[in-house]
Amino acid sequence: MGTSASSTLRRGLGVLVLAALGGWVLTPGGAAAEPSRSGPARSAGTGGVLHATLLPAAGGVDTPQLAVSWPGAAGVALDVSLPAAHRSTALTADRETALVADRPLDDGVNLVPLPLLSDAAGDLRLRVRDAAGRTLHASTHDLGELRRASAFGWRAGSRPTARSGSTVVAPSGAGPAAAPGLYAGGTFTRAGGVGVDHLASWNGTTWSRVGGASTAGPDGSVTALAVYHGDLIAGGSFRTAGGVRVNGIARWDGLAWQPLTGSSGTGVMTNPLDFVDALAVYDGDLIVGGQFLRAGDVPVNHVARWDGAEWRPLGGPGGAGVDVPSVWDLAVHDGALIVGGGFSQAGGTAANRIARWDGNAWSTLGTGFNGDVLALTVFDGALVATGGFTQAGGTAAGHVAEWIGEAWRPLGGGLDAEGRALAVLGAALVVGGTFTEAGGAAANYVARWDGTRWSALGGGTEDIVLALAVRNGQLVAGGFFTRAGGVAVNHVAAWDGGTWSALGGPAGTGTDAGVYALHAV
Repeated sequence: MGTSASSTLRRGLGVLVLAALGGWVLTPGGAAAEPSRSGPARSAGTGGVLHATLLPAAGGVDTPQLAVSWPGAAGVALDVSLPAAHRSTALTADRETALVADRPLDDGVNLVPLPLLSDAAGDLRLRVRDAAGRTLHASTHDLGELRRASAFGWRAGSRPTARSGSTVVAPSGAGPAAAPGLYAGGTFTRAGGVGVDHLASWNGTTWSRVGGASTAGPDGSVTALAVYHGDLIAGGSFRTAGGVRVNGIARWDGLAWQPLTGSSGTGVMTNPLDFVDALAVYDGDLIVGGQFLRAGDVPVNHVARWDGAEWRPLGGPGGAGVDVPSVWDLAVHDGALIVGGGFSQAGGTAANRIARWDGNAWSTLGTGFNGDVLALTVFDGALVATGGFTQAGGTAAGHVAEWIGEAWRPLGGGLDAEGRALAVLGAALVVGGTFTEAGGAAANYVARWDGTRWSALGGGTEDIVLALAVRNGQLVAGGFFTRAGGVAVNHVAAWDGGTWSALGGPAGTGTDAGVYALHAV
């Protein structure tokens, strides 16, 4: 669908897109407002708000698209840019990569193609100007957050690096893109009946070993997955991948496994008890969290950043990293990195199991929690945390709470036991864990929060859910369970909104042991 679609069609699409995703409201200064609960923030001088979300490359369109809803005055134009300082892999190498310039905006929803690679990272900058060049709206939002907010997922495409007119072209020698699908990591050694070495990919029909039958994977459990600069990143408690010494973290470049090595050394495992449990991309760097004191040979204290060439600590005036293992999850919210775990200090400052790092210094989010934070995500513009806690900011919160900018707030009646995983599915938040009740009602190990109330996902699963992901509009859950909704699934299952189903193939269904990490591309 191109940008010449009729206004009526754009409005119809806007209803579908914004209703499905819950809508992002981008306000001046880059804050993400909460349209469904606190009312939309207004853009200065326009009398309206700017809604924006990402749609994947699909339907003959070979670049992602930004769906922009503009209810303000007519006769305006949109500029979109991505600073090169954030190591964007956009199509040009300009200091400020202009993705869209002088794009007229109509009333309703506008579909704006973005010439981005699938692994581009950084702060997407939006500016709306009137005919006289005056800025009516300016906002900044992390590209990763926009991806995660999309219920349609993010599908990797070709890897172009140059433009020719309005046509995107791939240069000779361009590296392979990540294959569309789902990656799963855990303790398993078989997926769909195929030998896989703790990591497997699912293409919608069959399971396969990453790299094919001739390539060995990690030699130990995989507990975290991400994509960084087009490469699959796997973290866990393994020493080697593909026979190469990697020390707890490795990247698959489409051809072979590679270590993350800096001038001081490789990986993060300095003893057999070390492991990686969390990965995120922030400000162009790969952020790695878990239980380890050094990255390469750099003192980092359980959380480190990798810039593609060197390992560095997350430091500040009071120190680097956190005081107690482990870091269990990472997220990006409101322009900062959020770190959750079991620690009581971050950067030498008191921080009860959650802290914020802005690239230079650590800070706290209220008084934190009375138990470990095990999973983080962004839902409807708010940061959401789940874990082993029963209090958030000194207020009763049954294992799940949201940060609304100044304080923590419980989500309904919460859960009766800890949450272990979070995902955003359309306009709803999904939580997986060890619980069997959500909001006081039965919900076996997985539940849905729509912003107002909790509900079960059918019969749920028969055991603990450890990982969640969204692929092609469907929820995928992984964990210790062998059945979901009464169906034999073997540790991984898909929910289509009405029923649970297995991820199988000609050689078998699911995996032969627990699934700890899922990542959709």
